[in-house]
Amino acid sequence: GVGDRVAHGGPIVAVLGAVDNVVMFFVAVIIGIIVTAFMVIALKKNVEGSVPVAAGVGPVSVASTPASHTKVETADNTEINKLTDITDLELIDIDLEGTTRDEVIDELVAKFDTEGILSSKLSFKQAILNREGESSTGLGMNIAIPHGKSSAVKRPAVAFGIKRDGVDWKSLDGTDAKLIFMIAVPEKAAGDAHLKILQMLSRKLMDDSFRQQLLAVASKEEAYKLLETIK
Repeated sequence: GVGDRVAHGGPIVAVLGAVDNVVMFFVAVIIGIIVTAFMVIALKKNVEGSVPVAAGVGPVSVASTPASHTKVETADNTEINKLTDITDLELIDIDLEGTTRDEVIDELVAKFDTEGILSSKLSFKQAILNREGESSTGLGMNIAIPHGKSSAVKRPAVAFGIKRDGVDWKSLDGTDAKLIFMIAVPEKAAGDAHLKILQMLSRKLMDDSFRQQLLAVASKEEAYKLLETIK
């Protein structure tokens, strides 16, 4: 009965409200930890000599975020309460021209570059393609959410595009992507900001009527008004 409304899961996503049946989610996590511990003990081999530590690896601190927390402040002090805090009319294109996934990616990356959000268009595009190489960000239901975390990104931002006749994004359900949200996040602010944006989008895009309204917009201004409701 555990459900995940974003493209990836974990304890932070769970407490942010993007996971259904949170109690059983954590029960499953605990069972997984116990099974893994027993397997490691049973299968591990003794190794003589020292093991080198990778350079730059240090202790990691993870802070939990309460489910009621709605404001995220990134490392560059960008507050994210709703989607329109990090997008504007110039980052919206209601008539994408690209006929392939990569052409659409180029169009949206160019939006970021024109708005001065990127220090390197090529570096950010590579981050997007690297993420697509791990698994498609085509979530189904005519939605794709390509996202990249890169030092080439100056501040968190989202570009939105509509491809009315769809483009093949290798989506999970086989549908072409028509509503494309591209997320750009600086590496130093990749944690909370990235998760918060995915959470906001995933919750709202589950609504069939909202998706239909987005597909029916006739202007950037109409699209922006709808995006204002994503929070």
